[in-house]
Amino acid sequence: MGEAVTVFGEELESLAFDPASPAATAAMITDYGTALDCYEQAKAAPVGDEPEIARALDRGRAALIRLSARIDGRPIPIEALESLLAPAPPVLVSEDRYLHSGTAPGEFDVLIDRPEPGSPVIADIAFEGHGNFFVRPLTRTEGRLTTGQTLVNFQHAYQGRHLVDTSVTHLRVGVKNTQGPCRWTVRFLPVDRALSFTGAAHGTTAHEVLAHTGGRARIVVQARTTGTWRVTYRAPRRDSGTDWIHGLGDGSQDLVVPAAGWILVQVPDGGSWSLQTRDVVPSGGGWA
Repeated sequence: MGEAVTVFGEELESLAFDPASPAATAAMITDYGTALDCYEQAKAAPVGDEPEIARALDRGRAALIRLSARIDGRPIPIEALESLLAPAPPVLVSEDRYLHSGTAPGEFDVLIDRPEPGSPVIADIAFEGHGNFFVRPLTRTEGRLTTGQTLVNFQHAYQGRHLVDTSVTHLRVGVKNTQGPCRWTVRFLPVDRALSFTGAAHGTTAHEVLAHTGGRARIVVQARTTGTWRVTYRAPRRDSGTDWIHGLGDGSQDLVVPAAGWILVQVPDGGSWSLQTRDVVPSGGGWA
């Protein structure tokens, strides 16, 4: 825990922000001051009081995320009313600012800390144990409050990766009806950590994010499962192209991707999937 406090202090020292600059607004200065205060609170917390240190670091990092958004002119994430989530589970704190985890039932809103501010992020999500585990995307800013489609809803162990759009500010993690010990983790990764797709890929993860770096191509998608599966193409800009195919049970279909982008795989637990490029056509060409 002490190492996590030290790392946060180093982040503050390396911050490229001058509160005395003419460009610094009152809101920016407030967020910066909050981060400094939280750092001092974390340092002053009694040895072994991990919950207090965790709360201080969470508040401090949230202030830095707000400060970054203000500097870049992006929507400002805001926190939830505490009563909505009480009692929140203890959150385990490490020196990795992009890793969040917990070991108790309840609900907790994880503020998305993006390795590349203003860009999509990959959420690597895992759950160990038995119980109802769910994750939902939230957009909660000063001008908007929406809940997106559920990303994860499992009753047992889970591992998967999801592409999270720039409009999403939080992930709501919920653990209910647990039987025995449990642990969940959410790690935020830059989009360049997507699995590279260069013509063939296969796996058994329920959700996966692949990066297609080639041009226009027809990809053969095969799924082996007893449930409903879906494979989606997403262009780098959300408004410039999205297409998908889906099926029920074992099946094979073609997915046409027009250009470089991401391929999102969703297969029920216990299933498997494979992708294989069938044709590649240069930009502007037609299918043979």
